[in-house]
Amino acid sequence: MLRDRAPEAGDPTAPAQPRPEGVQLRPRRSPRLVALGVLLVVLGALGAAALYSASVDQRTAVVMAEDVVRGQQLTAEDLSIVSVPAGFQVDVTDGDSLAQLVGRTARTDLPAGSFPTARHLGDEPIPPGHSLVGLQLGPGRMPGSELVPGTAVQLVSLAEGDEAVTDAVVAEAPVLTDDGTGFVLDVVVPEEAAHAVARLAATQQLALVAVGEG
Repeated sequence: MLRDRAPEAGDPTAPAQPRPEGVQLRPRRSPRLVALGVLLVVLGALGAAALYSASVDQRTAVVMAEDVVRGQQLTAEDLSIVSVPAGFQVDVTDGDSLAQLVGRTARTDLPAGSFPTARHLGDEPIPPGHSLVGLQLGPGRMPGSELVPGTAVQLVSLAEGDEAVTDAVVAEAPVLTDDGTGFVLDVVVPEEAAHAVARLAATQQLALVAVGEG
């Protein structure tokens, strides 16, 4: 006659012990998921810091509210003030200087949304008794430093046997040519010298010298 016996330890036929009620196994966390969560938190904090910095570090700048063509005088209605980041990479005029731009003459076309600066403006387009002449000068025939509108210059003839020197004023700041071989700019010269200066400029026989005022 068989008798019931208690299962011995290690007996593979022994029934599994039931898990006590209320006891649950803790899931294992993936190290990759933990690392991803930490990375997302760090990126979120950096993004929030960048947005906060951009909203705090601001400055004001003058911007064109209306289209203004070359030769037109600026009015208060043509200008407005906007906020730009402190590290804005575009040259701008501080918002506090808006009044100083009213009444100035545009040396270039200024479309709405652009930022007018001193190099774009002058006092008047062409004074009576003077003419506006365009020049294209190559390397070594003009200063390498910035020439803003209103700068007094002298135009020196390089033609053989010609020592003519003409006083002039920069009307529009030099702009690099498309091929990068020189600069183009406009100057205001006395009316009687305009034709001679234009001929010398067309034959690349002209040099420009900046002079001090006084």
